Amino acid sequence: MTRAVLLVNMGGPANLTEVRPYLRAIFRDPAILPVTRSLRPMLSTLIVGLRARKVEQRYRLIGGASPLLSWTEKLRESVERELRAKGDASPVAHGYRYSQPLIATALARLKTQRVDRVCLAPLFPHATRAMTGSIESEARRAARMLGLELDVLPAWGNQDAILALWRDYLIEALSAFGPETRVLFVAHGIPMRDVRAGDDYPDRVHDSARAIVESLPLPVEWTLAFQSKVGPMPWTPPDLDDEIARLCATPKPLIVMPLSFAADCLETLYDLDRKAVPRLQAAFGNRVLRVRAFNDDPRFARALVDLIGAA
Repeated sequence: MTRAVLLVNMGGPANLTEVRPYLRAIFRDPAILPVTRSLRPMLSTLIVGLRARKVEQRYRLIGGASPLLSWTEKLRESVERELRAKGDASPVAHGYRYSQPLIATALARLKTQRVDRVCLAPLFPHATRAMTGSIESEARRAARMLGLELDVLPAWGNQDAILALWRDYLIEALSAFGPETRVLFVAHGIPMRDVRAGDDYPDRVHDSARAIVESLPLPVEWTLAFQSKVGPMPWTPPDLDDEIARLCATPKPLIVMPLSFAADCLETLYDLDRKAVPRLQAAFGNRVLRVRAFNDDPRFARALVDLIGAA
């Protein structure tokens, strides 16, 4: 049996003309917009109409395209390289839920390489019923149509190798400041309706933050906030803006550490680097530092390969 690996993320626009189609794909997903089928086209069109110009401007400010696309391709190359170093010739592909190559397209291409089993690796440290659930559901649908067997890599944000890599990043960042430095962990929020329905995503993110801090050689003051709220409904608290306001009341050095993103994307380069960090710098000067994302760090690819091998 020939196995392949498929790395999957949300995707993103390759240029500004793709922003609206990308947003339409997101808000036409019933996992993201859980309303009746008859209402979803009209409501998604309304949401995209309200958000598109704002989102286009944000992408324009970070270069006119999603950096997630190039980082994912670089990660694919790194994962393939690490597999080859282990003597594993499995094909490695990447796909996206809301932009090209779509999951079904990527699986169809793997099928032409005489693959009959695929390990699906969602590039999200912590699973959510909406996002990772939608990816898995779509992958299983497409795999079934193609006659492929599918294994799904479980959420990996609390695996030892990942926690150790985050710890290394944080130790390096903490070395830039003194002993009073605080850490603000940041994760993508989800609607509270999902939490009330049983999604334990906030708890798993909190577990990661706590484990990272507990592994440090010295204790630090830390907090966790959630970003990227969309719409009027309640999302996971505390909201990043509210937490920044609270932190700004005490002028101590601050490390901002994202925990939801395998690679830099709109949420890190705009929401954090262009909004949150400048606001903090206005209060603390240059005593603010944002920790990197994994991007193409070969240690991250190595950790993923080990987890894939054990799946």
